[in-house]
Amino acid sequence: MPVIDRQMRMKLQAELAYVNERLIQIKQNRDLQGINREEIEVLQKKKKDIVNQLY
Repeated sequence: MPVIDRQMRMKLQAELAYVNERLIQIKQNRDLQGINREEIEVLQKKKKDIVNQLY
């Protein structure tokens, strides 16, 4: 596992927060906007990658 510095960790944490927030928005608005499975899959993969880098 690569060592990451504080700045990179903060960047990854901010990106993770954005991805989590976007997933929540998609779930809350699925009745109005429909379900965009491709976006959900991309965001979930990105979330998994970020978590793997952080921990």
